[in-house]
Amino acid sequence: MGLFDKLKKPKMPERVYEAGVIFFPEEDPKKALNQVEELFHTEHQGDANSYTLHNGDMEIALLACGVSEEGDDGKYASEQIQGVGGYVYQVKTELVDIKRNLFYHLRQCKGVFRVTYSFESASQAETKEKEKQIRIPILQITEKLQGVVTFGNGLSLLDGQGRLILDKEGKSGLEFYMPAEKPVPDGWKSSASEESLERRNRSMALLREHHVYVTPWLPLLGEKEEEPGRTAEEVCGRAAALLVVSLYSECRVGEKQSYKEAREFVDPIIESYGAEEFFSPEERKYLNDPDSTEQTQIQYAWQYENLWVMEWALGLTEDLFWPTHICDVPGSVRIMSQGCSSMKELLAAARLRSRKELLDQADLIYRLHWACVDARVMGMPAPGGLEEGVVMERHRALFWLAGCDDMCLWDEVDLST
Repeated sequence: MGLFDKLKKPKMPERVYEAGVIFFPEEDPKKALNQVEELFHTEHQGDANSYTLHNGDMEIALLACGVSEEGDDGKYASEQIQGVGGYVYQVKTELVDIKRNLFYHLRQCKGVFRVTYSFESASQAETKEKEKQIRIPILQITEKLQGVVTFGNGLSLLDGQGRLILDKEGKSGLEFYMPAEKPVPDGWKSSASEESLERRNRSMALLREHHVYVTPWLPLLGEKEEEPGRTAEEVCGRAAALLVVSLYSECRVGEKQSYKEAREFVDPIIESYGAEEFFSPEERKYLNDPDSTEQTQIQYAWQYENLWVMEWALGLTEDLFWPTHICDVPGSVRIMSQGCSSMKELLAAARLRSRKELLDQADLIYRLHWACVDARVMGMPAPGGLEEGVVMERHRALFWLAGCDDMCLWDEVDLST
């Protein structure tokens, strides 16, 4: 080091200013500030929805804004939330489940903290170190409010632990991401039966295990476990009808058989089960229509999925798999043909599951169907690799089996979500 280097004046500290935004579900700015006060054991001053933290030369200023507010603050919150939601929606990424769940989280956000922070720094190294220190309480606030935060240019969204959820390149530091689940109000819970609420809670826990987000506000199934449900005779009759309809459809679509050829194949099966009396009006109309369209035939070919659920309900298989793929079609036919090829044999083999088990599965599939439909409406693939066609048909089968909607007829099962 030379003489002039020794005499060089040290660089004077400069004030560094940065900004960020925290997005969170709480829409009341004062309640959001109260949570921050609880976190740091201090109170904000005055009536404004603002809060300031000091640590030496480091300062963090927060301004809380909610979409329900009037004026500039409400406008700012709305614009920020809509803007970040639009940004996430257009990010191109292979991590579609993370993107979708982040979008859901932002969609439930109703408030924001406008964050500005500053500190003194005389070097790049000091700036980097103080930036790291000052972000710690900001991330703590984010975690406390079940929010997400973005710094600087807003192109990277982080969780309360500072982990990257998604950036503009579609990258993430997470294997999966689940939105915060805003709890339902006590009034909503008090109007529901304990049985229905417990059933819903079991479904929601299983959905979380599979990293599938479903809004907590969906209706509850009001049916009671102790009430009479479907009989084994009804379910066996439905299974027989579905077997015939499925095989007939496969003959028409898969084998390209004529109406006459397909009927010649299934008529002996109809006779062996006495299935004619078990067809629904729409099924009977379809089976008796020589001019049914290919689209209708494809639609009825999906009834193998319903047949599989009936076989599960009758205790003929234990495999009610997570609906990410179609059922074992040849296997579903084998179950019926090997030892259950007549109504007498089918009834003898049947061990109908309890209505509790049927209602549990009906509640779960209803929520899975909502997740598939909502994703499709948003122009995104179904979450967790779910196969929407399988989910929809399982919805039909399980709602009928569980006796939902006042033990409605097969053709009248409500598949709305």
